[in-house]
Amino acid sequence: MYISKTLLATIIGTSLILSGCNDGNDGNDSTQTTTTPTTVQTEATVSSTKANIAIFGAVDKNFFTETALASNTGVLLLDDTQANAVGFALDLKNNPKTLDELTTQYLSEFTKLLKNNGATVNVLVNKISKNSQSDVAHITLELDFNTAQNVRKIRELLIAHLNGNVALTTLPATVTDQNVKLRLNLAFWIANQTGFLWANSYSINQATVVNKLYGDLNIATALSSNVPIEIKTVSNEFTQNATGSNAVDILWSIDSSGSMGEEQSNLANGATQFFNTLNKAGIDYRLAATTQDGRTCTTLRTLTDGKTNFIDKNTVNAEAEWKKLSTPGTSGSSTETGFYCIREADLTGFDRTNAKNLVVFLSDEPENETVLGMRPSGASTNYTIRSFNDYKDYFVKTGATYFSIVGTGTLLRPDFTTTRPDDPNYSCNGQGGSAYGGAHFKEISRLTGGSSASICTDAASWSVVFDEIIKSASGLASSFTLTQTPIPSSVKVTVEGQNVARDVSNQNGFDLIYSNTGTSVVFFGNAIPKANQKVNVEYKYLAK
Repeated sequence: MYISKTLLATIIGTSLILSGCNDGNDGNDSTQTTTTPTTVQTEATVSSTKANIAIFGAVDKNFFTETALASNTGVLLLDDTQANAVGFALDLKNNPKTLDELTTQYLSEFTKLLKNNGATVNVLVNKISKNSQSDVAHITLELDFNTAQNVRKIRELLIAHLNGNVALTTLPATVTDQNVKLRLNLAFWIANQTGFLWANSYSINQATVVNKLYGDLNIATALSSNVPIEIKTVSNEFTQNATGSNAVDILWSIDSSGSMGEEQSNLANGATQFFNTLNKAGIDYRLAATTQDGRTCTTLRTLTDGKTNFIDKNTVNAEAEWKKLSTPGTSGSSTETGFYCIREADLTGFDRTNAKNLVVFLSDEPENETVLGMRPSGASTNYTIRSFNDYKDYFVKTGATYFSIVGTGTLLRPDFTTTRPDDPNYSCNGQGGSAYGGAHFKEISRLTGGSSASICTDAASWSVVFDEIIKSASGLASSFTLTQTPIPSSVKVTVEGQNVARDVSNQNGFDLIYSNTGTSVVFFGNAIPKANQKVNVEYKYLAK
């Protein structure tokens, strides 16, 4: 399973030599690439021929073993007895047409399986980004049980499903941690016309530790197929802009109907954590909010002064003002039309021409105009109801990134000639409450590089959702977008020649934000470069 790196390097002659080669960069970036090739097998920490999986980075290879399904498909296993994390990865040996097809199939099957085994399942993150081979769908599920479950149970269930519904008796039993609340990270990607899967389960109490150790695996940026792909080295150089930060305008669309009291409270109660993280990112941000009530939503909500329609880093008592903006009350229209409200909103005074745009939908109901064919409250009598396809085209063209904290629906009604589908996932329940629909919101998020989360999840887990929004905002605001998708463990960052350490807790240091359009380096706390300082990022990537 583990091949001597020295031996393999000798076999394929892989001494790393840098040369000044352009490699397609423009602007103020300069690039250097290797002339003598090295490959995945010489760079990976763990290399599994059976599972066709390679893992990069500072993982302990002693925690990894191999087994096989009845079909002889190899499986790479993780059993970390210190972090109490259990995982597996494999080549699914299928031929999916698209990543969406692959993800939809297995996520649906896994969700049904987990529910049938006593779990309440809610999504915290569902996002498309990239790894060094292709687009990646990475998903974080929250699993609530009535009684404590060993984290191994999740892997046992998933592998049995992949093994023709037959339990695999060769799985290690070394991890004994259990809890009523577990998390499951899934990552799917396609390489060489076949789908790949990584899965990692752990107790919610271990989330911080697991993210530090396996965060790059959980979004598949430290994973690839185990084929002899050439690895190159590149150096990108940047200059911090004159202001020291870039602008992002974040607009929240908040359902104000009668059932939203608990959800609005969850949003407001997360203010401290939300602002602490946002301010550490050094973003030039604006936050605004509107409702999904067509009678009032075209005008943004205002602060306590009755005039200002946004919060920024200079706002006095920002947390208190956010609690006001985020709790419009529960007396709004029961015809919630979030799409109409965002499209028709007057953004005067809030929207900046030089800013990136991020929109968050928050609702426990379906998007009534596109799902039910209902005219928005307050719309003129000659208003023509818009279909989902109409809004989809519009939102994609805006160039904004959309997030959604909504129900768990999965089936779309593209237009009004199509019968409303009977969606088996139409409703969700959880410690955060209940909700219906959500598919239309989630699809807009998927298409624009945002993320979706279940509004039914426990209030304590909303921090994961907030962090994902802030990460996306940080990536949008970054001036440091890399020319290639890096192997994360290989990234070395300097500011004015001084090394900057990576900090995945996003307090002080740099981190990597992977999106559907590429990878950005972001800085936090005291590590944020000052205006006009030089930033150099050197890293390795898989050659196409």
